Amino acid sequence: MKIGEIVAASVIDGLVAKLQLGNPEELRIAYPVIVQGERYDFYCLVEDVLNEASDIADQLAGSTISDVVVPRPETHEGYGGPIFYSKAKLRMIQLIDRETKALSEPQTIPPYFAECRHATKQDVERIYEPTAKSAPLGTITGVEPFYVHVDMEKLVEKPFAIFGRTGTGKSILNKLVCTAILSRDAGSVLIFDMHGEYGVYSKTDGTEGLKYYFPGKVEIFSLDEKNAEAKPFVLDPDQITPEDLIIAFQDLTPPMIDHIYAIDRTKPRGVDLVTAIREKQATEAEVEGGQLHLMVLQALQRRMGRFQRLPFIKKGGKDAFSQMLALIKSGKSVVLDFGDYGTDQMIYLFVANVLARRLFELYTEQTPDYPRLVLFLEEAHKFLDPRLVEYSIFSRLARETRKFNLILALIDQRPSRIDDEVRSQLANRLVMSLKEPSDVESALAGVPDKGMWVNIVAKLPLRTVAVLGDAIRIPTVIDVLEYEDLKVRKYLLPPETVDEGTMEAIGDRADDLLGRG
Repeated sequence: MKIGEIVAASVIDGLVAKLQLGNPEELRIAYPVIVQGERYDFYCLVEDVLNEASDIADQLAGSTISDVVVPRPETHEGYGGPIFYSKAKLRMIQLIDRETKALSEPQTIPPYFAECRHATKQDVERIYEPTAKSAPLGTITGVEPFYVHVDMEKLVEKPFAIFGRTGTGKSILNKLVCTAILSRDAGSVLIFDMHGEYGVYSKTDGTEGLKYYFPGKVEIFSLDEKNAEAKPFVLDPDQITPEDLIIAFQDLTPPMIDHIYAIDRTKPRGVDLVTAIREKQATEAEVEGGQLHLMVLQALQRRMGRFQRLPFIKKGGKDAFSQMLALIKSGKSVVLDFGDYGTDQMIYLFVANVLARRLFELYTEQTPDYPRLVLFLEEAHKFLDPRLVEYSIFSRLARETRKFNLILALIDQRPSRIDDEVRSQLANRLVMSLKEPSDVESALAGVPDKGMWVNIVAKLPLRTVAVLGDAIRIPTVIDVLEYEDLKVRKYLLPPETVDEGTMEAIGDRADDLLGRG
């Protein structure tokens, strides 16, 4: 359907179309549009829809004759006439050769009065070609239902991120991404599950988790002893380092940090760091020599008291890390459920940093022995704040591990609080609605046509994502697939993933665990 004609064009600044629509509300930003040139079809996205300033409109507004003179959407002319009309700013994304159908970057412009129309399913099929490892995450916005594929193999080759403010649907999108990675055998995943969303069933909304769909590929560990579905998570305190404590207690002062390192250097052999701090008695020589300050030491010792109340930290216990590592080496994925500890930020930060650091050490030393593992990190800005990034293993993960098969995936609502260097390592960004200008700018830093995407992202509706990076043919706005059992099976899972008997067994176990009727 024709929607307008081109009246201005620039390779750098984009195109302007005079609309011939009865009502400008029929067009929205991020809708795909085809401009039909002589040699090329120009695949564009709507950057803006506008009514330009008009002296006539100013004079008629509020007058007694405006109802007679000004057209209405229901009239034959609507807002596409010679006097009152709307315009659309279009950004060229791809050229499609009308003869060969070959795709290329836009390096020219269409002629004056080139016809514009809504993109059709046939148009977008020329752009998006599924691969053996690709999977749909939803439908392209503004087109009749067309499921857009994202290449999961390319996605997990390098660090990537899912950004979006609270309530936009990040968790659902992340579950779709994890499901797609596992269903396409693009890698394994390790998820720090703060809120019990990724196991058998989500404890927040009752939707199916990864263990539900992949009972043979996913194992659950839990810090919470009440989780009967999970293997117990036990951490040996001998594995704790100064950096783990600095990340866990984010309010430590520089003198406190200095004391942690000093005690770590001088602690007796066989004594773990937390115990060494808690039992440290400052000598007169240490105090007079300025190596230790009593008030600083006492403040640290009060903080270390929190670890005494954590039953999963056990000296000489069977450390869960070796079990997790064996599963990962065999190609399985791991969900670490925090249970009742999921609301305790200190515990989340502490446990995630400990496990990531140990994985980093093993992967960098023995890369050929370990398969690709994607480590999903929620609340990423709390690990990667510029004030703490030098202590966080996750900054090294982002910078160095693409060559070691250990890939970092950030999930966050405040990208502006993530260190610039870490964000610069992201090869793909899945950006949902963000309202803070600083977050929008940070999420899109380094993205081509950033100005256009800043406007689009700031106005995205809920459950919609802008996908930018090399895992998709062109930057695309996607209406996220509904995370519902039948749709997940139809669009993401191969038919043989789960047989009926296995499904019934999982359902029975989930009923016992969650009390579902």
